[in-house]
Amino acid sequence: MSHPTDSPWRPSRATGPRPLTPAQEGYAEPSPKARRFLWAFSIAMVLTAGTAFVLKLIEFFSTATRSGSDALASFLIPVLNYLLVAAGFFCLFLWAYFSGQFRDLEGPKHRMLEMQREIDAQEALLEAQSHG
Repeated sequence: MSHPTDSPWRPSRATGPRPLTPAQEGYAEPSPKARRFLWAFSIAMVLTAGTAFVLKLIEFFSTATRSGSDALASFLIPVLNYLLVAAGFFCLFLWAYFSGQFRDLEGPKHRMLEMQREIDAQEALLEAQSHG
């Protein structure tokens, strides 16, 4: 049975100590060279995708304005929806980045596995009590 002070962040009395996360095991951070490459690659991909997006948007507006105002009106709603959704996802990304959601990618996995072990141990204990 679970103790009131047990939590996913402390060792459980039923299952013993939690496994170490890679950061606790001495996981080596990427080298400065690897970090520079990652940043350069990320910037290159964002610039490439952004340039393609802007060029496509320019092509869209030129096509819509040459075909008349009816074409522009029919294209306006889907494009505005697309831009609003893209802006929303961009805001979510910024929130996640600046709130530290990408700092510890391995910790949640280990906490989830530990919580599952605790649940399994509690179920086994309850099953043993009901049969005994």
